[in-house]
Amino acid sequence: MTIKVSAICSAEATRAALVGADATSIGAVLTVHTGSAQTLASVLRRDQPDVLLLDLPVADEQAMEQIEAALMTAPGAHLVLVSADSSLELLKRAMRAGVRELLPAPMSLMTVQRALKHAQGHQSLHSREPDVAGQVLALIPAKGGAGATFLATNLAHALSKQGKRVAVIDLNLYFGDAAIFLGDKKIVSSVVDLARQTERLDSALLHSSMIKLSENLHLLAASELPEDVNEVSTAGVEKIIELARSHYDFVLLDVSSTLDPVAIKALDLADTICLALQLNLPFIRAATHMAAVFRELGYARDKLSVIVNRYEKGGSITLADVEKATQLKIGRTLPNSHLAVTASVNQGVPLLEMAPRDPVARALRAWAQELAPPPVQGNRGWWHGLVKSSA
Repeated sequence: MTIKVSAICSAEATRAALVGADATSIGAVLTVHTGSAQTLASVLRRDQPDVLLLDLPVADEQAMEQIEAALMTAPGAHLVLVSADSSLELLKRAMRAGVRELLPAPMSLMTVQRALKHAQGHQSLHSREPDVAGQVLALIPAKGGAGATFLATNLAHALSKQGKRVAVIDLNLYFGDAAIFLGDKKIVSSVVDLARQTERLDSALLHSSMIKLSENLHLLAASELPEDVNEVSTAGVEKIIELARSHYDFVLLDVSSTLDPVAIKALDLADTICLALQLNLPFIRAATHMAAVFRELGYARDKLSVIVNRYEKGGSITLADVEKATQLKIGRTLPNSHLAVTASVNQGVPLLEMAPRDPVARALRAWAQELAPPPVQGNRGWWHGLVKSSA
């Protein structure tokens, strides 16, 4: 299949340079125009390109409105904006308009190659078998301070080290900070930004909105502006989660303990709900109330799992007390390792990277291996075992 790429250049000299370049190296048919955002609609209609690059020296609001209007007629178009402005403000506004990527000016054949490479990566994500559904795990604290965000992000990292493709979606819409637990990379787009664009949401837009923490670990951040959360609908969250499920092996949802409609929709969609708590009375009381709400929502017991964080033996409250109060089984305990966990959080480095032998790191690794068991090595016979044991 021949890939069609169109480029709209702001200056005739740029167009001439592209036309005169050897475009055979990009492995696609390249059509070049001179124009602006106002030209976008007609080029989309006439060329029907797989990838389109728009050279935009001045990215003002009028241009953004023209881009948005043009893309409303072609919601599947892969539009790449080429601009000297690389600010986060422009990136967010462009994403809301439907732009898939922002590349630095000037426009050149190398820019076209880069845009095409990224678009092909998005297409490979889109081409994943739709019947391969990933597991969705929702981690929710019984109350604030349970460590649910740490568990969600660090379990996601552990799963990615198992070779699994993992997405973290921060649904702490008001004060979500999952992104800082795994590094300090710039937030490209947020849950709010995607929820505003559900009519054009596809795998390419989802992929371009994620923070790429590693090849296998991606994160969709919460908005940095809490006043925007009213724009997030349950339908929008459902589309985001189900799309992520179809393209990742595991989707981890960091859910707020405030059970608003968006949180409940996320819990409805989860395969497993992990209720995080610590062994003290305020957490037990909160977990008991939360478990009662889960029963009212009709969640089956095998969907629910209690995770006891910072567990230390010998306390006045036992694991049996927790099970009796919540009427739920404890699925897992994680030991207390305050100094190592605090250092991990403060530096934004996953615990498995910072202190792989720490007891909490070992517990996270065991949890990940239980969810995604490593492949069993084939039986190579008694002679191999004998030689190995005597080596």
